[in-house]
Amino acid sequence: MAPSRIRLARFTVASAIATGLSQVVLVVLYSWTPLDAATASTIAFLAGSGPHFVMVRYWAWPPGKLRAQLTTYLTVTLAGGVASIALTTAAESLVLPLLSPGWQPVALTVSYLAASGPVLVAKFAIFDRVFAARAERGARHAALALAG
Repeated sequence: MAPSRIRLARFTVASAIATGLSQVVLVVLYSWTPLDAATASTIAFLAGSGPHFVMVRYWAWPPGKLRAQLTTYLTVTLAGGVASIALTTAAESLVLPLLSPGWQPVALTVSYLAASGPVLVAKFAIFDRVFAARAERGARHAALALAG
């Protein structure tokens, strides 16, 4: 299995790609549709989550048991998504009314990204502990089976 720093780098790249995808969806939906911030950011979050799980599962860590990894991923990612959605919803009611319409999507994007740093670190720590531990246990079991 790759060292922790390589897993972190891969996780960060996967997260950047997923965040970029989410941001495009957020800006398009909020700028060009009648959707409010909560709805637009929820759809944006979901748009990035699927590709992120696939990248994390197959690139950052070795695939383990799908049910266990998916359960962990969904639990942790939903908590992070709630934080992002809450920030964009708060920004819509507190900050956006103070700005001209042209700056509102920019402010909404900044509020969505504000949760990304701390959430990224927490998600990596949890995923690395769960996904890497399961992969290491699987490798030990395979080695014991070959030796026995």
